[in-house]
Amino acid sequence: MKGFVQINAWVFLLYGVAFGLFPEAMSQFITDGFPNSNAGMIDLRATYGGISLGFALLLFYMAREAQNRLTAVIAIILIVGGMAVCRALGIILDGPSNSMMYIYLIVEIVVVILGLRIYFRKSN
Repeated sequence: MKGFVQINAWVFLLYGVAFGLFPEAMSQFITDGFPNSNAGMIDLRATYGGISLGFALLLFYMAREAQNRLTAVIAIILIVGGMAVCRALGIILDGPSNSMMYIYLIVEIVVVILGLRIYFRKSN
């Protein structure tokens, strides 16, 4: 369980740092486009960079103590699950997208399934 939480923390940390420092390049790589205003770039840094960075730090903190790890797994399930639901909703409502959206959706589903397996094993 600790490893699952730490791996997710590292992924969110790297994602947060990358979006914080290189929002235009990250947006271009992931979405094939980027905002064309300062406000758009600032929002990318804050939303994608800041939320990911903050969640990563929370996960690292929670991974330290055994009694917090199940709560961290629940947080991962809920956050990544929310991302998967909204990504799938976007694909349904907005139409087909680039391959990164489908790759992210698959990864998100796998993370949620792994998290649920850990949760149900540890909560019984």
